[in-house]
Amino acid sequence: MYTASAPATEIGASSLAATAKAVAVGHGANGDIVGAAVRLLADDARARCRASAASATLTIEIAVDGTELVLTVRDPGEPVSRVAPAVLGLAEQGALTACEARSGIEGNHCEVRVPLPSHSRVMSDGVEVGPEADVVLSSAPVTMRPTEPGDAASFVRCLYRCYGWTYPGTDFYYPDRVAAAFASGRRIGEVALDPDGEVVAHWGALMVTDGLAETGAAFTDPRFRKRGIVNELGDRLLRRLVESGVRGRLREPVVTHTATQQIALREGAHLVGFLVSFLNPIEQIGITDGVQAERLSMTVMWSPLAEMTPSTVWIPPAYEPIVRAVLEPTDWPIEVGELRGVPDVSEQTRLSTSFEAHNRVGEIRVEVVGADLVDAVDDALSGLQRAGAEAIRVALPAAQQALARQGAGLVSLGLAFAMFVPDDGVSGDTLTLQWLRDAEVSTDGWKLASSHVERIATMIVDQLREGAASEVRLRRREARRQQLFASLPGGDA
Repeated sequence: MYTASAPATEIGASSLAATAKAVAVGHGANGDIVGAAVRLLADDARARCRASAASATLTIEIAVDGTELVLTVRDPGEPVSRVAPAVLGLAEQGALTACEARSGIEGNHCEVRVPLPSHSRVMSDGVEVGPEADVVLSSAPVTMRPTEPGDAASFVRCLYRCYGWTYPGTDFYYPDRVAAAFASGRRIGEVALDPDGEVVAHWGALMVTDGLAETGAAFTDPRFRKRGIVNELGDRLLRRLVESGVRGRLREPVVTHTATQQIALREGAHLVGFLVSFLNPIEQIGITDGVQAERLSMTVMWSPLAEMTPSTVWIPPAYEPIVRAVLEPTDWPIEVGELRGVPDVSEQTRLSTSFEAHNRVGEIRVEVVGADLVDAVDDALSGLQRAGAEAIRVALPAAQQALARQGAGLVSLGLAFAMFVPDDGVSGDTLTLQWLRDAEVSTDGWKLASSHVERIATMIVDQLREGAASEVRLRRREARRQQLFASLPGGDA
């Protein structure tokens, strides 16, 4: 890691930008983009340090994280509530892979990720025939073990044999990204290898937090199917998760078919929500007719991996019926609290924002619900919307009693229910809302596994559409108000 500090002045900001540029060039990254990103971050930090600029110090940290160069600017100024608009502009243009801003006890932390040349390196040794080719089932023995970074190239070849170029997790087609994810521990997995050491099946998990894992990336080479290999890999992975202390398991089955939804439900998971229009459109061989016109939507399933602790959650009125519908078929020890009176509330909301450039997805994570919750969330939403986000998630700590009251106005921001996840490992029980640029969602191609899943889907999509319609009504009401005042003497609104 490289670290440098400078005063929060014009010269200090320029010095940090020049330092970052030099380091970036040394690692093969685009020095001009890195220098510009650091300068924009430093200028934003200086604006928040204005009252103490003469004595404030800005610190930059530069580190290589797999296939990305990570640049972090830390400052002691006023709490940051959103990624700087100019930085979001760089992400919108694809110059950055992601950006994030958050505040904490040690000050503000603003981060950008810049791709290194290896980030876009594809297979150099070619790939074998894809899933549409005729195959002969193999009886060759397989060996199972944990996935290792050195399996990356073979992992990609196996993925291609299963899906061609149609798998929605596009990072999995880049061997260097795959190797980096497993090396860092962010992703774990179990693989089956043929006698030549080639990956022929995989089941993995993304470690969302210490207490929450999202499982998936399960695939089997067509030549090795009908042998129960992937099921055995899944059992091995589940044992690892439980032994490591993971308390909850997330799954995100797509809505283009019911198979993965049914598997999750059959294995004891419960539907906790839908992420609507959340990923770029994809094609699924044998399922969709070419590339979909709509962005990809997913169900969200959750199941406990340890005994659950009883809890009470505080849900804003607009979202309470959906949360109750989600909890209805479960036996989870979660009670929806009934708010009486005015709860104690912090003066200021504390939150973080991030933006993922490839899928154009933003996230706002509220850590402390304050009296200014609606204003703080609206400010962060506006910045991500201007950056071109197609979908934005807002994660809220449902264990904080103030949420039931302060969150009552969030529905007026066009935010609909997305999911309710018990104990997400960061904020405890978490209510997540979603905003879509295009809320006129078509569900014609959705295939859902049960009447309960269909019921929740209808409630969420209806709320998305109503939110979009409400925004239109408010704009037109304001326009008519302006017309009315224009006809009065003086014409001032």
